[in-house]
Amino acid sequence: MSIPIDANHILLGRHPATREDAVRTIGELMVGAGEVTRGYLDGMLEKEARHGTWITEGVALPHGTNEVKAEVRRSSVVVLQMPKGVDWGNGRTVYLAFGLAGKGNEHLHLLAGLAAVLEKRELVERMTRTTDARDIVAILSEACA
Repeated sequence: MSIPIDANHILLGRHPATREDAVRTIGELMVGAGEVTRGYLDGMLEKEARHGTWITEGVALPHGTNEVKAEVRRSSVVVLQMPKGVDWGNGRTVYLAFGLAGKGNEHLHLLAGLAAVLEKRELVERMTRTTDARDIVAILSEACA
């Protein structure tokens, strides 16, 4: 089962001051959409504080801890584009953060598609630079179909 990629979940041209602000922005959208509880957002912040979610050059994958998995009401993905970059710690700068909340194992399909996209640097660059949320929706929808 695939997770629909919603253009309203693509946040372009944002400038959070810190990685915590970035994660909070993603989580607040999920909470506001009724996809997760505030407890899941707390788990996302805790996960970030404990381990960090940087996964590859310029990209992070914020998500909740295992302890808050039950706080997911329905699977969600939020993309936060940060053109100026945000310090993600350890000398790493992130330009794209993919916030995930998976109900059951639904997120595994999305992770596989996302991994395929992240292997293609040109797609990552396109998502980093675009000013049209539909570009990101198209890239992710094709990869995660």
